[in-house]
Amino acid sequence: MTRDEAVAAAKRLGAEHADRASHRWVPRETAGGGWEVAKIRVPAGMRIDRLTTSIEAKPKPPQPDDPRTTYDRNVGGPWIG
Repeated sequence: MTRDEAVAAAKRLGAEHADRASHRWVPRETAGGGWEVAKIRVPAGMRIDRLTTSIEAKPKPPQPDDPRTTYDRNVGGPWIG
């Protein structure tokens, strides 16, 4: 099997095989210089969604005002010796 054939077979198996939800297929080179398709089990609980072009981050909420009094903020309060 050539590299191109292995890539095509891996793509076809990933789209059509009954185990496509729990396995992935990848082409790999054999010791003899040929190519084969390897079936890899995806660990349980791991999401295998398609990659997206971007992920939009939400802005952080503004920090609330400090509820302490001005004296406590500037001097440290009555418990500072």
